Amino acid sequence: MKTTKLVFAALIAVLLVACNTNDKQTVGFYLTDAPANKDILAVNVDVQAIKYSISSEEGEDAWIDLPMSPVVINLLDFSNGKDTLLSNIELETGVKIHQVRLILGDNNTVKLSDSSILPIQTPSAQQSGLKLNVQSNSEVTSGYKVVIDFDASRSIVLKGNGEYLLKPVIRAYITANSSRIYGNLLPADVATRVFTTDINGDTIATVSDTLQNNLFVLHGLYSGTYDIMVENLTTGETGVLKEDVSVTGGVNINLGELVIPLME
Repeated sequence: MKTTKLVFAALIAVLLVACNTNDKQTVGFYLTDAPANKDILAVNVDVQAIKYSISSEEGEDAWIDLPMSPVVINLLDFSNGKDTLLSNIELETGVKIHQVRLILGDNNTVKLSDSSILPIQTPSAQQSGLKLNVQSNSEVTSGYKVVIDFDASRSIVLKGNGEYLLKPVIRAYITANSSRIYGNLLPADVATRVFTTDINGDTIATVSDTLQNNLFVLHGLYSGTYDIMVENLTTGETGVLKEDVSVTGGVNINLGELVIPLME
């Protein structure tokens, strides 16, 4: 009888552990980038810490430190759909990240096409934390990714005195039920800025990669209709690449090969 009770107790313990495990979900935090212009070879950003909030309420008590070590990241290594994992956490199933706060240090640099490396001035207000609302259009029922999308092309500002200033243009979103629009531009050797506007009015942009058949990838798009635009990196002239691209959340769209309208 005693043996039977012990076996029964052990079985209950295993079931409880399994239930507790099933009540958890893994949430990954990733960093990605929209490339800078052709004169910049690297944008090294000093990420000191990241905080997150699972509440829509304001106040310091709502923020939780993401377990990670300070790191300097070259944003240009993670463009056109590539990303890098910053940290994983476990949350109760169904709990959604509402906001993140990106805390930057002062060891930010830019590498130019002549191989010179210059410091990037970082305003103290940005070092105290850049607060971002996390975009999402669906409930979360299992593990998911939070992507912090850093637009290097609009974040690095060249001042009149030749110095560079960091004015971060960043968005954050949950990848669940999101889509990508991608394709290849012709001529294949002409890097071009490709951009669109999402349902929140934010500009989503990238620069085509001539080392990958002039591939461009616009990511983090939810259901809707998008006009895909291009910009000449030399003249700043803009044009329409593809109008009325219909996106259903969770389905990626391959536009194939497209001739850059500014080159026709």
